[in-house]
Amino acid sequence: MAGARALLAACYCWWWLAAAAATELDLLGALSLHNTSHAGVTLAPGTLPQRSAYVLQGDSRSLQIEGEAFNHAAELLRRSPEFTVLTSLRQEPANSGTIISFSHGFNRYLEVQSSGRRDEVRLHYVAAGGAAPRVETFPFRLADGSWHRVALSVSGAQATLYVDCHLLYRRLIPPPDRNFTQPQLTLWIGQRNNKHSLFKGALQEVRLVSGPHGYLAQCPGLDSECPTCGQFALLQATVQELTTHIHDLSLKLVGAEARISRLEQCDCQKSCYSNGTVHADGATWQRDCNRCSCVHGEITCRPVECDRAECKNPVLHPGECCPTCLRQCLLWGNLYEHGERFAPKECAECVCHDGNMQCTRVDPELACPRLPCDPPQQFSVPGECCKFCPGVDYCNMGHSCDENATCMNLNTKYTCKCNQGFQGDGLTCQDVDECQEAGGLHGHHCHSNTRCVNVVGGYVCQCLGGYTRKDKFNCVEVDECEGNTHGCHADAVCTNTPGSYTCRCRDGYEGDGYTCMPICPGGCLNGGTCVAPGRCGCGAGFAGARCERDLDECTPPAPRTPPPCAPPALCVNTPGSYYCICAHGYKKDPILNTCKDVDECTEGSHTCHHSARCVNIDGGFRCECFTENCELSCSWQGRVVSEGATWREAGGCRVCTCAAGVAACARATCACDADDNVTATFQLDLLSTAASASLVSAPASCCPHCDARYHCRHQEMHHVTFRSGERWLYQCQICECLLGEVDCWEPECEEGGACCSAGGAPHRLQLAGCEPPHCAACQGGQCATLSATRRDGGAGAGGAVVGADARPHAPQASRRAALKPP
Repeated sequence: MAGARALLAACYCWWWLAAAAATELDLLGALSLHNTSHAGVTLAPGTLPQRSAYVLQGDSRSLQIEGEAFNHAAELLRRSPEFTVLTSLRQEPANSGTIISFSHGFNRYLEVQSSGRRDEVRLHYVAAGGAAPRVETFPFRLADGSWHRVALSVSGAQATLYVDCHLLYRRLIPPPDRNFTQPQLTLWIGQRNNKHSLFKGALQEVRLVSGPHGYLAQCPGLDSECPTCGQFALLQATVQELTTHIHDLSLKLVGAEARISRLEQCDCQKSCYSNGTVHADGATWQRDCNRCSCVHGEITCRPVECDRAECKNPVLHPGECCPTCLRQCLLWGNLYEHGERFAPKECAECVCHDGNMQCTRVDPELACPRLPCDPPQQFSVPGECCKFCPGVDYCNMGHSCDENATCMNLNTKYTCKCNQGFQGDGLTCQDVDECQEAGGLHGHHCHSNTRCVNVVGGYVCQCLGGYTRKDKFNCVEVDECEGNTHGCHADAVCTNTPGSYTCRCRDGYEGDGYTCMPICPGGCLNGGTCVAPGRCGCGAGFAGARCERDLDECTPPAPRTPPPCAPPALCVNTPGSYYCICAHGYKKDPILNTCKDVDECTEGSHTCHHSARCVNIDGGFRCECFTENCELSCSWQGRVVSEGATWREAGGCRVCTCAAGVAACARATCACDADDNVTATFQLDLLSTAASASLVSAPASCCPHCDARYHCRHQEMHHVTFRSGERWLYQCQICECLLGEVDCWEPECEEGGACCSAGGAPHRLQLAGCEPPHCAACQGGQCATLSATRRDGGAGAGGAVVGADARPHAPQASRRAALKPP
């Protein structure tokens, strides 16, 4: 046991030293940017000494690592369950770009991304044993125009984010896949592929470090005493392996001791002991009719081999092991074998016995059987001692013919003849294989489209595949296509061929003919499936030829259809779904999960002049005067605005009015909003202010969605464009176009229409073809379909009510909603 502990300690020390020897690869250096010219890349000063910094700009760039450098990077990740991505960067505000990405086409395999749109650092990866990419989001703003040092470490099932040598997040995640078996896998720096997620800003270093504590290469002053999660997992696996090995050694030791114990009972010469006699190793002896030998202490015996006796009747003498031939007899010049009998004349029989011919006379009265016929009918046959009767059934009296032979009576005896399909002397018959020969008495007569199959006593003509029987010897072709006995798919064309058929998928389908699938050029998006050539079947919430268009659930399909969110809740459309928020003047009741009125008078959020009295009403308030010096002007942000006044805020993007002491604001209408039939669903219920704002045209600076320069193209369908502020669903992520750049993120609970309440029991809505968002409030609830929520109705009728203050990143979510054209 002490030796096992020592072995375990030695292995642990070896493992710790080997794991601590991390290996790294300078990815920026592998691109050799200082020796080459790349579009969109310029040299710039950085913060790290003796390292070059590069500014990445533009919309066309190709920074791909290939060849040995790619293989080296993949090998570093395969080698150890622990790796770290290190980078020093300065990212432009509002840019959402990839720092490093292993991708195949549009799909992510392992990627580190920074979103300045949502102030997030994202780790996209494929989990071990999985297929769809996952994402781990770390809320932090890197895109602020300043230099930052970032280290993202993955250690087994743990991900850790360091920024500027400060530990920010440490989370448990499913271990990433490190096999790198995806087809056409590529490695990019500063972009996901040659078109998407382009990083804009400066990069001074991008390094990949394999092994534990890789962040120490960037921040050597950080603590590294505690083992990492990957080290602990590796140590645990090593201990388990050693435990198994020790167990196996123990079993082998017990077996070896047992064999040694048995060996000690044998003499050193390995002799054999049999019937009181000791035989030396290698000795042979005969015991009875067996030949025995001693081989390494083991006795083996086998029968004595006898020479072949060249006679008809060999004799085995008592006490001998092999039969021998006795002497022959010579009579009248003929040799007879021992035991051979013959009749030299009628009623006489001679037998050869060991060289002596012994002859005796046969008495017909005693030896011959009694005949059934009268004596005058009896007749004699030359050479026969006994007489015969005519017409005797000798076969019925007993015969020795083969079972596959026929017995035939003769005058004085019977004969045997093999049946049809057999051959032999009648006493022994063997089957004839007619299929070996065509035609004749012993051959087959199978004709066209058949195959001869031999059976006992005959043969059959078996039809070939694709043919049916005409008669015993001929078969004719079967038209499987006409008889509908083929196995072609319903969307395939059957073509008859000699003895068979072929299947070919119709135009617009693909497959082998036995399985045909419709072809939709470009595929179907947003979880849609191809149901017919060029036609996609879309899931709930999407429409269009490729399911690329989001349906606006907030707009009733018919005039009298109830809204999805019952008043006073407002509906907010999202890609593939929707959610409900409380209208202006209401807030969410956390217990009843409904919208309740806000008492602006009690909370002090009203805008009545101090001389007027505030009266709370459902969804708002009003101002009343009861004295002569009372004013119905508005108290707005520390100043008094006269009743009926209209003013602009936020650079003219918002228009506010004062009506009888009540101040309200709405976004000014853009000139292009009249033609907008995509984003005209999100309406803020601000009494009559919205109507007033719609009459006021907003300046161009407030309407980036109207400017074609700020439009975005779909990631795959480049003919589909989106305005700034519009959203769509792509690869189970919500994507948004903002000022010409695209950013995508995991759906939040309210964005995915995810966390709703029906009858007090939380349930989750699912985007078509996607995993539901991970919402803590929904973990214990049941899943429901989107149609069920629509059927339940909105707030107060089972619909979802999500307060704006309950959403993660509420300021950004509010900003995105405000930028979406009404």
